Amino acid sequence: MTSETNRTEHAMCHLKSIKPYDGWTSDKYMNSEGKELVMLRRRNVPLSKAGFTALAYDENNSKCVVGISSLIGITEKRMFCRAVVLVEKDGSVTRDQRAVRVALPDIVGNSKEQILSLKDVKAQNRKNQEKAKESMQAKANGDNSRATGGFSAENILGKLSDEDTSDMAKLGLIFICVVTLLRIIASFRFLFNAILLPLLVMYAIQNCPSQVTFDTKKELKRVLRGHHLPEGHQSKPADDWLSRTVARVTASVATEAATALGYEELNFSSDCVIPLNSLLVASVQLQL
Repeated sequence: MTSETNRTEHAMCHLKSIKPYDGWTSDKYMNSEGKELVMLRRRNVPLSKAGFTALAYDENNSKCVVGISSLIGITEKRMFCRAVVLVEKDGSVTRDQRAVRVALPDIVGNSKEQILSLKDVKAQNRKNQEKAKESMQAKANGDNSRATGGFSAENILGKLSDEDTSDMAKLGLIFICVVTLLRIIASFRFLFNAILLPLLVMYAIQNCPSQVTFDTKKELKRVLRGHHLPEGHQSKPADDWLSRTVARVTASVATEAATALGYEELNFSSDCVIPLNSLLVASVQLQL
């Protein structure tokens, strides 16, 4: 494993530890000159147009992940490079890929400490991914249970007491009975309009008295003695023999005197179910 590979692995472990669900990957390829380059991808989308010699995590200065484009110089403990910032220190993709100079620890060979450090980072990264997957799965299961069972009959009825459930059942039965009664009434109304009403009209036409049976003076006497007035009316005679006799005599005399000078009778029959008669007595200015 070369130093460039170590730096790339270290940078990828850092990205996956801070943003485990961003789908970080590194793709290696050979350019036209036969040089091996690496390109950083996020969710299979490349973050740069061209590749770099390596990816590095600038943990001592900017805390950003950069792509190394060229080497400036090397000392005993550090390596100075020209680089391009790809990912900010908070794990977000940089909007402007600015060119920077970084000083990185010089990694030579595969020391045991470096290998152990990479292994620890990878193990921690796997643990973080597993924990994140478990939390996401638990959240998804909770959302599904709320979506499917939040409005189920068991969940709703489970929150109600036995008394509330019995009240709801009673209300349901009352509603069904009311709807059934209304349907029965509607059917009877249709039956009345279609069959009973025509029969009643025909019966009234057949049994209605003719105009010949109408006695003008008799009906006028009934009106003058207050027969049509309701009980308790001040013009209606008292309910005793003397009052009734006086009312009959007075009505008979008034009728004979009024009709002696003539009266006008109007009939409104014209094959109606209920015939109507109008009587105009000009001497007393009375219309009945």
